[in-house]
Order: sequence, then structure tokens, then C-alpha cells
Amino acid sequence: MEKKRLLMTGATGAVGTLLRPLLRKRYDLVLTGRKHLDPHEGEVFVPGDIASAAFVDTITENVDGILHLAGAVSKDLSFEASLDPNYRSVLLLLEACRNKAIDRFIFASSHHIIGMLPSSRSWDESAPIAPDGFYGLSKAFGEAACAMYSMKFGIRTLVVRIGNADTQIVDGRRERIWISGEDMAALVVEGMEARQLKFEIVNGVSNTRNPLLQRRMTNQLHYEPQSHTDGRQAPGFRDLASLSEADGLSYVGGLFAANPLPPAGGPQRK
Repeated sequence: MEKKRLLMTGATGAVGTLLRPLLRKRYDLVLTGRKHLDPHEGEVFVPGDIASAAFVDTITENVDGILHLAGAVSKDLSFEASLDPNYRSVLLLLEACRNKAIDRFIFASSHHIIGMLPSSRSWDESAPIAPDGFYGLSKAFGEAACAMYSMKFGIRTLVVRIGNADTQIVDGRRERIWISGEDMAALVVEGMEARQLKFEIVNGVSNTRNPLLQRRMTNQLHYEPQSHTDGRQAPGFRDLASLSEADGLSYVGGLFAANPLPPAGGPQRK
């Protein structure tokens, strides 16, 4: 059987690098990213700017689905710096789905969309939106844009609010929101294959003993995480007791929530 073609933006980033060897077993991958990479068998790499309408038109030809991982991310990200990579690119990709009848879209959102919520309890996907900076704010826009295009044009869309996808867990806060590459890849497969999927938001997390992010039951997905945080800690792992308010301990978003918000535009207020 011929493999489906999956466009992956942000393929040279940390999550893209983690997912490529797992997903190319199942899909022919069209990759794009900011850095150079040498494609493996079953991969095509096309460098370019996904904030360019002409480039997006090129890379979305003859694909069956889009996994949108790309975006500017930093606790110090300014609003202006987020506009092209985190707003314009999302709309261009969704427009391509609309115009070319690409009916599968997987959007990499983030726990930073609820980063200002307290970490004293766990939260599922019904949590109120409370971004911890302009990165999280851009993810709120992205989720809203996904919902609009999905419901207006029938694009089957999965929004994954990624917790932490590092290969090793560095501290107790990230331990509560961690997801393995294998579990993340399983969610991508759900986004590409689930027959009942229309529009769904899911917290992208693996199993852990003290979860900060939980998942609601949904009849649109059959996803159950297989990985556990046990044994995934990095050398020098810092447990929750060793973290402080300087680390953003009291917030879902950690350091992003503790960081001062950059001015949205114009001179900084004194």
C-alpha cells in the first residue's frame, strides 16, 4: 500500500528531530525547517519560509496531511517577533488545507496556553485559557484558527497541547508534563488516521505519578499513552522540593510564567 504523504514543518527543531524516525516508518515525509538537514529514505527536505504564501503553496502540493510544529518560542518572545512564524504561517497552512482539500491538520500547541494557571492542581483540556507570554498567546490564536477552519471547511484537526518533550526530564515540574517521542508520534497517527476525528484538543502527556496535565475522555481518539516518566530523569535531576518561585514553581508555565512580559509595542513603561 502506498504511504500517505505528511508535511512536517519545524522538522529541524527538537520535537521534529524526535518524531522523524518514528513517523517515516508509516508516512512519506515532506520536511521543512530553518536549519539544513540531510533527508533519509522516505523523506524530502524543502528549505524555506513558511510565512511566505508562495513557499507554502509549493510545499503543500500533493500532501495528505500537515503536522505543524514550527514556530518561534522563547520566554522573552516579543509580540512583533511572533507575528510571521506563529500567526501568519498558521493561517497560510490552513488556507492551503482549505484550497487543496487537505483534510488532516495536526497543530502543535503548548501547555503555555494555560501557563498562568496555578500548578497546585491538575488541569484537563477544559482549563481556561491563560497564556504566560506572547508565545502562549500565539498558541491561543492558533487553536482558535484551527477551530474556525475545521468547523467551516471540514478539515479534520487535532490540536496537541505539548507538555515537555525533552529526551530526558530535568526537573520535577517538567516531570509532571512530560511526553515521550513514541507517545507524541502515536498522537500524530491519531490525527492522520482517526475516523471519528473532526476537531479535538488533547493534552500531549505520557504517564506520570503526579500529573499537572490530564486528558478528558473523548470518542474521537483512541489514544492511550504507553510511556512513563519512571527512569527518564536526566543526571542532575531537580525534584519539586528543590525548585523555587524563580523557577516558576507555582505556575503551569514555569519559567515562562515567572518571566516579565515584554512590552507589546512602543516604549517600555517605567
